[in-house]
Amino acid sequence: MKTVLLARQPIFDIHQKTYAYELLYRGDAMNIGDDAMTATVLCNTLNQFGTDVITDGSPFFINLSKEFLLSDFPNLLPTESVVLEVLEDVPADDDVIAAMQHWKEKGFTLALDDFVSINSEHIKLLPYTDIVKVDILEYEGKLDEIVYELRQTQVKLLAEKVETHEQYELCKKLGFEYYQGYFFSQPSLMIEHHSLDSNKAQLLQLLSRTLEAESPKELENDIAHDLALSYKLLCYINSASVGLRKEIHSIGHALNLMGLNNIRTWVSMLLMASLSKDKPDALLSLSFTRGRFLELLAISLGEPKKANDYFILGMFSLLDALLDQDIADATESISLPDLVHNGLLNKGSNEANKLELIRALEQADWPKLSELLQLIGIDDEQMSSLYSKSVQWADERMSLISSM
Repeated sequence: MKTVLLARQPIFDIHQKTYAYELLYRGDAMNIGDDAMTATVLCNTLNQFGTDVITDGSPFFINLSKEFLLSDFPNLLPTESVVLEVLEDVPADDDVIAAMQHWKEKGFTLALDDFVSINSEHIKLLPYTDIVKVDILEYEGKLDEIVYELRQTQVKLLAEKVETHEQYELCKKLGFEYYQGYFFSQPSLMIEHHSLDSNKAQLLQLLSRTLEAESPKELENDIAHDLALSYKLLCYINSASVGLRKEIHSIGHALNLMGLNNIRTWVSMLLMASLSKDKPDALLSLSFTRGRFLELLAISLGEPKKANDYFILGMFSLLDALLDQDIADATESISLPDLVHNGLLNKGSNEANKLELIRALEQADWPKLSELLQLIGIDDEQMSSLYSKSVQWADERMSLISSM
C-alpha cells in the first residue's frame, strides 16, 4: 500500500458539539470488500496519522464490510474510542449476527449505516446495535415514520446528510441524538445585505485594519486599548506553543516579536473564534484546518511569500457560515488581499482550485480530489502529510483559544 488518504467528518450531538468523527479513507487500488486490503489501509492510516492526532481524542467511526466484520482486525482497535459502523450492504445473516454480538460483548459500540426499514431483514441486527444512521434525504416527507418505528427499540438515532439548518431543526424536533452533514458550514439564513450587530462589525473593522497594516506598530494602539485582546495576546505569546524562554509583559514587545504575518494569523484566528461563538465548535476547527492546509500547501509549492494570504483564504472560506451571509456580502467591508479575493469569489482561479482541493478532501470526493491534485501539481502522499499536520495544528490552536 503506497498511498493512503484520510479525511474526517464530524458527528455532532444535540448541542452541536463534536461527539465523534467518521474516518473516510482511500488507498491505492482499494477494494472495500476485501478484508486484507481494508485492514492494510486502516493499519497504514492509523499508524501514519495516529488516532489522537486525527480525532483529537474523540471517538471515531470506521466503516465495516462483511469480511472486515468477520475478521479479527477490530481486536487491534481501542474499544473505548471506536464505533464499528456496519455498512448498508452487509446482509443480516447468521454469521453477521454472531459477529456483531461478539464485538458488542467485547465492549465496542456498533452503528448500522443507512437503515432502510423496520420491516427489512436488518431488524435482526437491531438488538446488537447502539446507533442507527438514517439518511434523511431518503425519507423526505416520511422521516417521522422511520423515527417512530426505531423508537420502539433501544437504539440512538443519527441523522445523516443533514445539509441545511432547516433539516437540522426538523431532526432535532424528531429527537435525533446525533447529526452528520454540512449544515454547520452553510449560512443558517441567507439574507441579502443582512446587517451585523455592532460587536461583529467592530471585529471586522479591526480585522480589516490588521490586513492593511504595514508594520506591527500600527496595530499597537488598537490592541492595547482592548483589554480582552491584550490579555489574549499575552497568553498566546507566553504559551508553550510559541516557546519563548522569557515571559513577555509588553504589548508592543509582543507584537514586534511576532512580526506582521504572525499577527495577522493570530488576530484572524481570534476574530473568527469570536464570530463563531453561537456556531458549532467544528466550524471554527474546520476554518483553522483549511487555513493551515493552504498555508503549508503554498510553502510546499515554492510560494512562501503567499503563505499568509493563503492562510487567510482558508480561514475566510467559512466566513459566510459564521456571519449568515453570502460570501460576497460577508467580505464587502474587508479590504482583502487580491489572492484571498480571487480564491473566495473567482471560481476556477488558481487560488479557488486550491481551496476546492481541501473541500474535496473533507467530503471524501476522491474523483474530484484526484483531478485537482493533478491540476495543482502535488501527489497523494504530499496531500496526506499536509492534511495530517493541519488537523493537528488546528486542534492545538482550538485548545489554546478555549483556555484563554
